[in-house]
Order: sequence, then structure tokens, then C-alpha cells
Amino acid sequence: MGWRAAVILSASLGLAACAGSVPPPTAQLGASAQAIQQAERAGALEHAPAEFQSAREKLAAADAAMREDERTEARRLAEQAQADAELATVRSQRATAQQAASAVRTLANPNAGMPNAGMTGAARQDRAPAGSAAPLAPSGMSGTSTWDSPRTLEGTP
Repeated sequence: MGWRAAVILSASLGLAACAGSVPPPTAQLGASAQAIQQAERAGALEHAPAEFQSAREKLAAADAAMREDERTEARRLAEQAQADAELATVRSQRATAQQAASAVRTLANPNAGMPNAGMTGAARQDRAPAGSAAPLAPSGMSGTSTWDSPRTLEGTP
């Protein structure tokens, strides 16, 4: 019975030694670096600076952990760096899309941002800003005429 225990103990120690050697996370570090480059191309410096900076700092910390041969910590930090970079990319793309949509809306309806836009002449007069004088009718015209009707140079309809 003693030799079986020795074999089991030896096998257990051998497996534990193999399990303790974590492979270097070089692929994860590369993926994180690529995600950061993509975020930068997407405009993360402008649209998501906090997430972008966090990704860069975590990648630098992952590199430092690799130099210290702390592979598990390096992998964890590299994964976090990639997630932060991907978040920065998405936020940048969303901001860019919102800017483009706003530009399209402005081109489609250039008066959309102006007060009283889309109102007819009579409605605009009714909503004249406080303190502004309403236009006076040309001399020789009765007070029953509306300003929306066509006029000649002499002021007659």
C-alpha cells in the first residue's frame, strides 16, 4: 500500500507543477494592443478619452507584469485593457454617428434650429419676440389687409 501512495503523491506533485506554469499571454497582449490602435483610429482620444487612457494604462501594467513573470496578472490586465479599448471604440463610433446624423438633419431642414421656423407670415407676427415692433402697414392701405397677400410696389394688392 505504501508504494501506491508514493505513486499517487508523485503524480499529484507532477500535475501541480504543470498546472502552475501558466503560458505567457502574448496573444492577449497583441489583441489588446490592436484594440487600442482601433480605438485611436475611431477617434477615442476625442470621444472617449477616459476609457482610452484606462486601456493604455492597463496594457502598460500588463507589460510590466510580464517583465516580472506574473503571467496570470498580465493576462487579466491585458483582457481589461482590451475591454476598455473596445468600449472606447464603441463610444467613439456612437459619437461620430450622432454627429453625422445631426449634420444630415441640418442639411435636410436648415431652418430646424431657428425660432419660429416653419411658420407662415401671419403666425410669425403673432409670435414676434417681446419688445419687437410689428411692421406697420404701408400708407394708404386699410387695416383689414393681411401681410400674406401679394403686393405691388405701390403697396396695393
